[in-house]
Amino acid sequence: MRISKIIQEQPDGIPMAPLIDIVFLTLVFFMVTSVYATLESEVDIMLPTADTAQQSERAQGEIFINLRDDGTIVVNERVLSVEALQETLHRVAMYFPGGAVIIRGDRLANLGKAIQILDCCRKADIQNVAFAALPEESDQ
Repeated sequence: MRISKIIQEQPDGIPMAPLIDIVFLTLVFFMVTSVYATLESEVDIMLPTADTAQQSERAQGEIFINLRDDGTIVVNERVLSVEALQETLHRVAMYFPGGAVIIRGDRLANLGKAIQILDCCRKADIQNVAFAALPEESDQ
């Protein structure tokens, strides 16, 4: 008795399910990293320099408040009044307790506006407040 084997050849093709999974995961990866890559920075702000300035990691619930040299307060590319800033800080404190506020003030900014921003932070019960500065360039 002879038993013959019938070999069926399958056409070579690219399996679509793993390919779709890889493309989807790559898309999700780039979407997530782009969110963390966007750092609120105003181009027209000249930060002061300090000997002890350090680059810090961005944390969740951290808010950048930009203070221009003309006294304008900018948060998330929106110009805010002191009252609107107060509301925004109350919402940040409610959703992210213990969140940080970083004030990016121009070198020529009015100190009175910076004190108003600090007062808004205190009224919103935000204790973690810092000023942004650039490290001094050494002449050596």
